[in-house]
Amino acid sequence: MRLFVLTLVMVAGLFAATMAVWVPDVKAAFDPRRPITETLSATIASSGVDAAVKQYHDFKTAQPTIYNFDENELNSLGYRFLNGRKFNDAIRILQLNVEAYPQSSNVYDSLGEAYMNDGNKPLAIANYEKSLQLNPKNRNAVVYLQKLNAP
Repeated sequence: MRLFVLTLVMVAGLFAATMAVWVPDVKAAFDPRRPITETLSATIASSGVDAAVKQYHDFKTAQPTIYNFDENELNSLGYRFLNGRKFNDAIRILQLNVEAYPQSSNVYDSLGEAYMNDGNKPLAIANYEKSLQLNPKNRNAVVYLQKLNAP
């Protein structure tokens, strides 16, 4: 009987884990909105990041249901630039995400990382502190603040 219960619990756990991974992908597949990252990437390539920021604001005002303006859209675009070591573009896109989602701990954490990678220690610290203020359980911010405050 005990083995049956343990097996049942394990199956339930596997099902829950599978659903946690699978459901967001299915939801995204049925989202009729276009990812704003594709449009902004093309604009940055052709006209620069300032033009893309303006375009973001224009589209969010005029076409809010056509594009996906979710927080993770700008965050992923910012990280693309960060990983490509294009720090100025990454910082500007992540600043835009902070403007759009000022109550999100994650956007300040990401902007802190961009500033840190760009060598701007004071702004990295300020953004990690803001992230931690919004989410005191953010271990990533704690770890990086310790590293940044170390002599």
